[in-house]
Amino acid sequence: MQKLPSHRRFDLSERAWSLVEFLLSGRRGQWGGIAKDNRLFLNAVFWVIRTGAPWRDLPPDYGCWSNTHRRFSRWRKSGVWDRILDSLAEAPDFEWLIIDSRHCKAHQHASGAVGGNQAMGRTKGGFNTKVHLGVDGPGMPYRIVVTEGTAAEVSHAIELIEGVEAEYLLADKAYDSDALVEYAQSNGMSAVIPPGKNRENQRYYDKAVYKARYLVEMAFLRLKEWRGVATRYAKKTASFMAAVQN
Repeated sequence: MQKLPSHRRFDLSERAWSLVEFLLSGRRGQWGGIAKDNRLFLNAVFWVIRTGAPWRDLPPDYGCWSNTHRRFSRWRKSGVWDRILDSLAEAPDFEWLIIDSRHCKAHQHASGAVGGNQAMGRTKGGFNTKVHLGVDGPGMPYRIVVTEGTAAEVSHAIELIEGVEAEYLLADKAYDSDALVEYAQSNGMSAVIPPGKNRENQRYYDKAVYKARYLVEMAFLRLKEWRGVATRYAKKTASFMAAVQN
């Protein structure tokens, strides 16, 4: 077997390809044209997101950069990336439902979208975008929300948990909100959220169960290994969302 060059060391493994092969557009048996090589296209997209490089810098053995970018955008507009994430999270284990958010610094090239900056807020360190993430019991992402960096964590919490049936909702004290706790309880979830120090009546939470919150921390660590996620380069929120979904 021929050894791949170093810039292709993160190409899809056989196992990973087997999980997504039948979820992609342009495959045989599907209406429309047959894609020349879905696997090469995915590897090209992953290379750009992992390195944070401009599309124009795509190594030529991954194919034409402009065609790759055009196809990436077409899949974004038609919801292919959303469907892939939904399909891979088809049978989540919701013993625990864990939510959190992280800032992603916006590169200067991410500003200047037509109609104004999208989902970017100015903080002390410059423009930022915030990724709100929900993971299941094993720590697999199942829902993603992208907002401006100045958005409060708790303001998008219900969006992350809406329609989900879980035993426990885990979140840090930034999510300490009576409205969120009541919403979780009304939907059959036990809220495991530490109370803020300013509460007169400190609400009980299960500290043993709360230890599982590290799973969402690990999910963010894995996400931010991709430089195109750790730093936002995309002007459009939808393009950055597609990068996170990948």
